[in-house]
Amino acid sequence: MSVDSVDSIPLGHVRLILLSKDNSSFHLQIPLDIIGSLCLKPRKYLVFLGWCILGVQGRLARTDGGRGITTNGSLEDQGIYYYVADVGGKFSFKFLLSCLQDTDDLLSV
Repeated sequence: MSVDSVDSIPLGHVRLILLSKDNSSFHLQIPLDIIGSLCLKPRKYLVFLGWCILGVQGRLARTDGGRGITTNGSLEDQGIYYYVADVGGKFSFKFLLSCLQDTDDLLSV
């Protein structure tokens, strides 16, 4: 199943794809009611999450690598949103995997 398939997103949730490569992704599925209880600007909150997790500035888009969308407005139920990092291609899926591997090594000690 494709990472951008709405069928796999539960009702009342959105998917924030932080990184994607081929048919695989590093993403979050977030309940809309949780987002609504934490903030007044849900799209801006997704940008904040992307920045917190990846540590690089970016923008919210509706397509992989797409143009940014406004941070004002609501989120679509079962919507798919992409965090597009503003790093000029320097941040890679391989880098993230190596970071996760390093974390696993630290946690298993």
